[in-house]
Amino acid sequence: MAHVEVDGLGPLIDDLEMLQNLPEEMMEDMLNAGADVLVRFQRAEIKQLWSGPYSMKISARAIKKDVKIRTSKYIGISGRHINIYPQGTRKRGKKRVRNAEIAFINEYGAPKRGIESRPAIGIANEKGEQQAVEAAEQVYHAYLDSKGL
Repeated sequence: MAHVEVDGLGPLIDDLEMLQNLPEEMMEDMLNAGADVLVRFQRAEIKQLWSGPYSMKISARAIKKDVKIRTSKYIGISGRHINIYPQGTRKRGKKRVRNAEIAFINEYGAPKRGIESRPAIGIANEKGEQQAVEAAEQVYHAYLDSKGL
């Protein structure tokens, strides 16, 4: 009958338990790092695609990430996220309009008003996806390095 003996599993088990319970602050840093990348990509794409004679050059500057990280629950899936969207309002004629409303019309169009879609935000998210993941990974690896893992 074979006999297997293992010495030194205690520290490995401790390390694995530490990874199982990652600190909230580190996960928030990962989300913020990825969001910062996407904000840059969205601003650049909006400047390129939403410019023209009627542009007030506000939409790109209005793109910001929320300060607060939110928890969401969708049909059996829960997670944390940061909203990135055009924040604030601007004056249009005599009334104020949310920048998010203007961005929605630019992104998806308004066929009844003769406005074609110009999906800058969706394109920017696709272009910046890999760099956002890499930014979050850098935070994660820095955490692992700080713990000697």
